[in-house]
Amino acid sequence: MSEDQLPPKMQRFLKDIDTGRAYSAPALQKKRANVSSALRCLAETAQMKRLPVALCAETADAVIERLQTANWSPSAVASFKTMLRHYAYETDEGVDWALSSGATDRRPVELVLRAPHWAPYRAILPMVIESGISAREIRLADRWLRHCNQVTHLSVDHAMTFRADPGHFRGLAQFMTSIDPGNPDTRILQAAQRKRRSTAKGVTKKPAYGELPEPFLSQMKMISRKPKELGGYSTARIKSMGCAIRRLIRSAKQRGLKPELTMETATTFAEDLLSGGLKTISAAGYCEFLGYFAKRAGYPAEIGEELLETHWSLKAEARTDLKRKEIKLANVPIDLVDLAKTASEILEQAPLQEDIRNRRRDYTLAGAIALLCKLQIRAKDLREGKIGKEFSRDSESWSVDLKTSKTGTYITGRLADCLTPFLDAVLLMDTDPAYLWKIYDQRVGTALFANPARDWKCYEREWLRRNMTERTGHSAHIVRTLIYDYVTLDAELDAKVAQALVGHAHATSKLFYEANADRYRRMEALKGLATIEKSLPG
Repeated sequence: MSEDQLPPKMQRFLKDIDTGRAYSAPALQKKRANVSSALRCLAETAQMKRLPVALCAETADAVIERLQTANWSPSAVASFKTMLRHYAYETDEGVDWALSSGATDRRPVELVLRAPHWAPYRAILPMVIESGISAREIRLADRWLRHCNQVTHLSVDHAMTFRADPGHFRGLAQFMTSIDPGNPDTRILQAAQRKRRSTAKGVTKKPAYGELPEPFLSQMKMISRKPKELGGYSTARIKSMGCAIRRLIRSAKQRGLKPELTMETATTFAEDLLSGGLKTISAAGYCEFLGYFAKRAGYPAEIGEELLETHWSLKAEARTDLKRKEIKLANVPIDLVDLAKTASEILEQAPLQEDIRNRRRDYTLAGAIALLCKLQIRAKDLREGKIGKEFSRDSESWSVDLKTSKTGTYITGRLADCLTPFLDAVLLMDTDPAYLWKIYDQRVGTALFANPARDWKCYEREWLRRNMTERTGHSAHIVRTLIYDYVTLDAELDAKVAQALVGHAHATSKLFYEANADRYRRMEALKGLATIEKSLPG
């Protein structure tokens, strides 16, 4: 086969070598005959095998097999592959094969950035490169973009097949976020990063009860084996039992007693709880946890009974105590409108956070505070509510359909329009709003207020308490107090809260809700006219 019979792209590559336009022209001009021979051999083999006359994994494998059958030496075959890789990198044909066939990726950045998939980022790339991004990171990002292009919709499973060390994934995720912050594929990349990291480290989940000495360890293992559905304890209660046992051990050691559960150590345990500055209700809880542990672990009945009797006594006493949140509310005055304004300010400022983790934290926190201002639910119900079940989105707004965890009360219906931008931001986090329904479909079945670093599991109770207290001086429980104590005293309070939520939102959202308000007023006016019309004679 002559060069004139080669496909146009191959002929153009050879001419670029001759004219010096090819990136590696100085080196390739010295091996011009070898490059031509390699391309002609590839094209000829493709025709013989009735394959497309182009460089790809199938044609490359066929021609290499032909060379090996002809007893070419390994070094000669390696040199032949090098010629084909030069062609691939210069023309962007067969790059996937070229990358997989080489031990390392040393492509010049100038050639990497010629690929069509870099077109959307060309305007921002100079700034990113100036910030100190390395050639290795750009090549890694290029391989990632090519990997994404292999499928129509990226999944975590496909992302997991991407060839890269677990340590490189974090840098890749940061780079992709810097050039394409709104792309949902970056979230999938981060999920794959976490999964690879945990797999690489061989992470094993620690038991809920924590570290305990014998015989407590064996006893807690036995107690925790029984599933909750069959009368066992929840993970939270198992964790609390472990805490109570460690308090018991500490009390016993401080009194010079053996670290075991006896009537004597149980008594010192209870005495230390009351003298240790704990709230009465907290002391009651520890007595309850240790009491039920004693019963389940087979200790003498009088130990468990005495601990539970102390629990009930302390619990009754705690009812007369001034509630801690009432004291905090007196020290740090706040009302629902203040909380609503805080939620709006957090949402407005979230995009300005440089760290992606802080941005996601603020989007989630703003949505949580806003929802608590408008919906009388506990923080537990908010955290555990799942997308598509307790919280659903349609083309108009969000809806709620949940059974409260404490009282079993059903709360259903469409949520106020003013909450839509907040809950959309919780769902999207750092992703472009154009991908709302794609993200929604991916997240159905996961908690709305979820931690992306834990595979979209709901945040722990401490997360909301800590972040809300930092921003407002109060935890989520204070909102229910404000609703129950003050909403009935001010008929306009709910409207004021809605106005505070909308008033500080983004300009586009504000215009949208103003239009909605106009539509609502028109509907109410028409209803009023209809009522008047019915009352007229004749």
